[in-house]
Amino acid sequence: MKILLVTEFFPTGRDLRFSGGVEARTYYVAKYLAKNHKVFILASLSPGTKSREKISNIDVLRVGPKRVYTASVGHFASRLKYIKNAVEVGTSINADIVEGGNYISHFIAKSISLRKNIPAVAWYPDVWLGDWLKNAKFYGIFGEILERYNLFRGFDAYIAISKKTQTLLSKYTKKKIHLIYCGVDHQEFSKNKKKSQNPTILCISRLISYKNIKTLVLAFAHLSNSYPSAILQIVGEGPDEKNLKNLVDNLKIKRKVKFFSNLPREQLISLIKSSYVFSLPSKVEGFGIVTIEAAAAGVPYVISNIQVHKEVTRMGMGGFLADPTSSIDFSNKLSKLLSNKQLYLRKSQQARQLSKIYDWSKIAVETEKIYKSLINKK
Repeated sequence: MKILLVTEFFPTGRDLRFSGGVEARTYYVAKYLAKNHKVFILASLSPGTKSREKISNIDVLRVGPKRVYTASVGHFASRLKYIKNAVEVGTSINADIVEGGNYISHFIAKSISLRKNIPAVAWYPDVWLGDWLKNAKFYGIFGEILERYNLFRGFDAYIAISKKTQTLLSKYTKKKIHLIYCGVDHQEFSKNKKKSQNPTILCISRLISYKNIKTLVLAFAHLSNSYPSAILQIVGEGPDEKNLKNLVDNLKIKRKVKFFSNLPREQLISLIKSSYVFSLPSKVEGFGIVTIEAAAAGVPYVISNIQVHKEVTRMGMGGFLADPTSSIDFSNKLSKLLSNKQLYLRKSQQARQLSKIYDWSKIAVETEKIYKSLINKK
């Protein structure tokens, strides 16, 4: 098969700095599919990237104006140029099937499909219809309109990454919605690493309001009274970064909180392995790949008790689910893991077991079957 995957952003070179779960899933599925098929990635240009590149046997093509990834749906004009260029270039690629990975990519994939008369797949991390304004403020108007238009046009198949997304999607299409979770590259986490000297709580997330990192900062401020040597490490970028740093200053915990921009893959994995606990208090989540990656390293978690987290973690296997509106609940559950060695070891073992449910190689095979079935129908 000749497969074209459309994604707004894609990493470059050996660094593999993922901006989020959509990008990570696209890379790993493409990496495994490229072992037996010709795989093209169509993405946007960003500073430091090349217009054409070969990564893990994947042909990466980048188009449109150079733009920096931001955890918002802004940059309206540059997005329109990217869409126009992507449809033109995508139509010229000799592909048997095309897939889009978010609301922008869905529009591009469908447009390419219509021009080339090939099947189009919509991979769906989450459905935001009715919630765009709440999650993305003013720019959400554009997202709401485009997502509705994409669903109106329809796709040959839909892939949802959770039962929650599958259920929401079923309200807007009569097509079969395939459920395929995200995964872990277990080889990346096979070797153990010595824990950091001080008990470290790690958060990897976009710094945007719906990720709710403020709750974790407040929880850590409360926790640090009992664990003065504890460290909070936050990895990510986004519009909330300045506000979070100001909050850390006001709480007088600046010495105990470290902020990192998106890190190269190897460095990020090392940070995960050396951490004691992973934490993510997000109110909106498609799957939560980083939680499962932490679990693969045997790092227990404290994450929000939203529907998707309950589903993906099998109701808290390998960690704790906490109320995202309560910093005290997060603090108390983080404290349980730091204070009880036997509980910690038990949760660590459970976390590794949980991660084994999710594997990118198996997920690629499931995705491949869907592609083949669609191509055979043409």
